[in-house]
Amino acid sequence: MKITTKSRYAIRSIFALVLLGGDKNPVTLTQIAEHEDISRKYLEQIFIKLKQCGLVEGSRGAQGGYVLAKPAEGITLKEVIYAMDGPVSISDCTQESACENFSSCGINWLWAGLKKTVDNYLENITIYDLKRQATGGDHVNLP
Repeated sequence: MKITTKSRYAIRSIFALVLLGGDKNPVTLTQIAEHEDISRKYLEQIFIKLKQCGLVEGSRGAQGGYVLAKPAEGITLKEVIYAMDGPVSISDCTQESACENFSSCGINWLWAGLKKTVDNYLENITIYDLKRQATGGDHVNLP
């Protein structure tokens, strides 16, 4: 299992959005691109998906940019990754439609349990947790 570059950049960019004040005021993609050293063109693709999934809102004009669509405490890493790439895939063995031996396999429960563990871990870390950790606040208690 590997988290894609698009998912990693999405987490970095939404985290940068918060650090740059996007939880209150619009932040431009140019500002985020400079902060994170990510191509503005690549960020456009990322923010289209983040917007479609209801994680950010955009506005045009001189004072335009992006803001969080909901509080940072309510945006999990799981949501960001799923917005970019869909569900995290541990193994085809977790999906009956993808595994011809699913019904007779004695260990597919192992892969299903690992997927559940990864999903729970990602669901219990929010963008706010990342900000809190980065700004010297309380350390995040990981599940």
